[in-house]
Amino acid sequence: MAKTDKLYNIHFVCRGNVFRSRLAAAYFDTLVDQKFAVTSSGVATQDTDTQTFSPLAKPTAKKYGLRHGLYRRKQQTTDKLLADADAIIFLNKDVYEDARKNYTFDIRKSLVWRVPDFDLTEMRRLLALHDEQALVDAVSGTFRQIQRLCDGLGTYLTHTAWVDVVDARNEPAGLRLPMEWVTDRGLWHRGVHVVAQTIDGKYVVGKRANEIIFAPGMLEISLGGGVDSGEPPLRAAARETHEELGVKLPEKRFQPLFMYRQIGYHPHYHKQTRCHLYVYHVKLPVHSRELKPQPGEVAELRAVSRRQVKHLLHAHRLQHFGRLKWGYKLYAKAIAYSQLSV
Repeated sequence: MAKTDKLYNIHFVCRGNVFRSRLAAAYFDTLVDQKFAVTSSGVATQDTDTQTFSPLAKPTAKKYGLRHGLYRRKQQTTDKLLADADAIIFLNKDVYEDARKNYTFDIRKSLVWRVPDFDLTEMRRLLALHDEQALVDAVSGTFRQIQRLCDGLGTYLTHTAWVDVVDARNEPAGLRLPMEWVTDRGLWHRGVHVVAQTIDGKYVVGKRANEIIFAPGMLEISLGGGVDSGEPPLRAAARETHEELGVKLPEKRFQPLFMYRQIGYHPHYHKQTRCHLYVYHVKLPVHSRELKPQPGEVAELRAVSRRQVKHLLHAHRLQHFGRLKWGYKLYAKAIAYSQLSV
């Protein structure tokens, strides 16, 4: 997760803030840890003195032990609520369109689900029965849909680090989102690339783990990654070096080389990378035999000579090791500048 103390605010929006958004917020709160704040509102909430769940949803909340927001008042959607949210989840398209007409918010941080509202006539009929089990059965389909969507959302928001979104000029956009969300939408963010040399003067070449989404099993010179939300690029370079090579170094050891705008499309995953890369060079105070790759990130590490790295840049592969990851111009420029910085 990102290097920040500010909670990630996930905000659910429906029509009246008594049924769908309440159930979604209550269930989603059971999936995430204390780094997340989960809130909800309604675009057409009228009676703000009325408490929480509708009588239709309350038995479901009781059955599944959902206590989040159980005794809060209904909340009308406002510009501030939407501005304060890191991610906005609209329960269906009609709610989203109403919000677009009546409120100001950044659509890049919103998702639109397809959870239909419960029929009002049917709700009144069920309430007249005074049968709690009938109420639970009536909303079970809607609740299962909400559960499934929340389960997917929980994974989507937590299995990649959160990054700060910037524009094409590298100016902050005022958004922070998970990396997967950012690459799904082709949003600009910040990253680092580090060219590392060992104490015996060799360049570090790593083979990416097969579990990685982008370019699994391919080679890179030397390592890189995203800048977490609220994290300075230099600190990210030191962190990535520690994580991927097992070497912990002070930030002052990293020599800035240049900035690089990296754009790439990954058709197999339908993802687009738009990244402002801070490129650094570092001389590792260890011998090439002492490198310790991070499981899950790096499958194998090799330290190669200057002649071998030049061959890799020319042929885009090393025999019995693998093929170089896309970004040949970046690698060539980084190697050239690193030789000047020594």
